[in-house]
Amino acid sequence: MVRPAPRGVRDLPPYTKNLMTAQERRRILLRDIDVVIDGGANGGQYAKWMRQCGFRGKIISFEPASETFDVLSEVARSDDDWHCHNMALGPEDGQVLLHLTRTSLGSSVFRRTDLHSRVWPDDVEAGTELVPMRSLRSLWHELGCDGCRVYLKLDVEGAELSVLEGAGPFLDRIALLELELPLVNMHHDAPAFEDVLNFLTARGFSVVALEQNHSGDDATGQMLMIDGIFRSSSAGLRGDVGFGGVRPSSKEDT
Repeated sequence: MVRPAPRGVRDLPPYTKNLMTAQERRRILLRDIDVVIDGGANGGQYAKWMRQCGFRGKIISFEPASETFDVLSEVARSDDDWHCHNMALGPEDGQVLLHLTRTSLGSSVFRRTDLHSRVWPDDVEAGTELVPMRSLRSLWHELGCDGCRVYLKLDVEGAELSVLEGAGPFLDRIALLELELPLVNMHHDAPAFEDVLNFLTARGFSVVALEQNHSGDDATGQMLMIDGIFRSSSAGLRGDVGFGGVRPSSKEDT
């Protein structure tokens, strides 16, 4: 027997009407952004989505795996404001050993855990490649990011924290961050979710949204990874309390 809803409940609109889609959220967040830095670009899927979300500014993509970069550069060829670099982002300038996977989506500087292998059995390791690595700190001026409001997206398979650390003082100039964050151990020796969150909190970033980006572990129901979006307290964007849309000055700007 189906019981009738309590008085007044039937008149309420479905809660789903108030849910914001990922694309709607990006449209809002990108309104005041000048540059999107796409770390871990793979074949350009994220950058193409940014265009679908209405972003018309500069996109700077980084993809370290040479074969995958060939795909990326071909996809970006027709977009004059989309610039691609065949290198990894990291804590310092140098080289790093990249563990490649068959689909290229799981390629990482870290080795996969048994959980990762069980959940994605087809994405097996397919060799290694020594790739160039640059820090955002050393790249910042070269990329032409001075005076720009920057949206940094990182999907670098466990290396997100090292890239953030490599930004040094320029991390304070990044208005918004979007990071793929594991909730469980997906890569050997990779920082935990709590480590990344504590680092961002200490640097003045607050959570904008946490979005599920994978279906999860079918065996346990465990959510594996999320996309976290964070806003800097030192960058003025539309909707920021106390800034009124005006970017505050900082010591780095003088």
